Amino acid sequence: MLKLTLKNFKCFYDIEIELNDLTVFAGSNGNGKSTAIQSLLLLRRTVEHCSEWKSTKFAYTSINNLNVELNDVYCLGLGSSLNVLPSEFTETDIELGLSEKEQSLVVKYSTNNLNELWITPKELLENSFQYPNNPLMFQQFYYLNAERIGPRINQAIRFYDYPNVGYQGEFTAQMIADVDSLEIESKFKLDVDRVLDDPDYLKGNKFQHHINAWLSYIIDGVTMIPVKDSETHTARLTVENSYSKGNAIFPTNTGFGISYSIPIIVSCLLAEKGRILIVENPEAHLHPSAQSKMGYFLGVMANAGVKILVESHSDHIINGIQIAVAKKAIINNKVTINYFYREKKTDQELKEDKILGVKQQPKIKAIQINDKGELTEWPKGFFDQTQIDYVELLNLKKK
Repeated sequence: MLKLTLKNFKCFYDIEIELNDLTVFAGSNGNGKSTAIQSLLLLRRTVEHCSEWKSTKFAYTSINNLNVELNDVYCLGLGSSLNVLPSEFTETDIELGLSEKEQSLVVKYSTNNLNELWITPKELLENSFQYPNNPLMFQQFYYLNAERIGPRINQAIRFYDYPNVGYQGEFTAQMIADVDSLEIESKFKLDVDRVLDDPDYLKGNKFQHHINAWLSYIIDGVTMIPVKDSETHTARLTVENSYSKGNAIFPTNTGFGISYSIPIIVSCLLAEKGRILIVENPEAHLHPSAQSKMGYFLGVMANAGVKILVESHSDHIINGIQIAVAKKAIINNKVTINYFYREKKTDQELKEDKILGVKQQPKIKAIQINDKGELTEWPKGFFDQTQIDYVELLNLKKK
């Protein structure tokens, strides 16, 4: 199992986070979930920007005095180098790392004068990963931001080193059309473990048919058709559902849930085995039943070999993953739910911590799922708001 380490980065002074084949970051707002993802994105950016390209992978063997930007790339908006330090920092260096057993990649960064829009790798503390064990070293890396592109009449097309939908799903239509083109179709073969082999959903063998199978499963009866226009350098998706009577309609005449979901489906079907795919808020704009099915879908994709990291606020996504485990669509020990929370302490405990020099940071509890789909524990604050609200309503009725 991979482990992500952060030292002196934003709300974390020193933390280690487990990353499984399917990892869910859950917990209330402001407790470090986004910070953990941002650290992984910065580490990835360091690898791709500061390494040497060797044949099929990045080789990060020495410091080359290049800086790593804090904004724009991977949709990051971290501000200045001061903004990526904890509020009560005493040291100004940051350490980010990824490890598995005895292998690790650890980079120490300088925050320089604390007012730059970048941080600078100053020391490669360790890089003992043996090829191909570090997924950050591959060219293919997939990330979908929480703020994805909503319904559009068309999308721009672009050059790409490897098929991907962009950080916000902005190239989804092009990817579907390109994979189904004669040039790429002959090279692309969908992993059989990612196929929804059900005649009620799968209506053909093209890439778009496999996308539509999963899309129709997640959002009942919805399918799409990609169209690419090389003359205008645009691509678009048209949508069909049970009400369109066979007449395709523009995505702008449909809800956001479809446009937000298709990039996730496409990314999961495109992603190569052993590569990382990060998806923020896969539940966005989806009905609870579709959220649960999305969770199941992510479980199937992770079981097929894609290392999926999900940030979610949806108990329905969790439910879908539990169902996937119970149905043996994913092996239970491939799933970890990291619950981010703030430990409540009394004023006296806080005073004692201050005297001892203990700095306050979010806590993380790794929750597992057994082979029956049951969570190994259910800590207070972990998707228990429904029960809390029910109790309050019952008490109000008694008055």
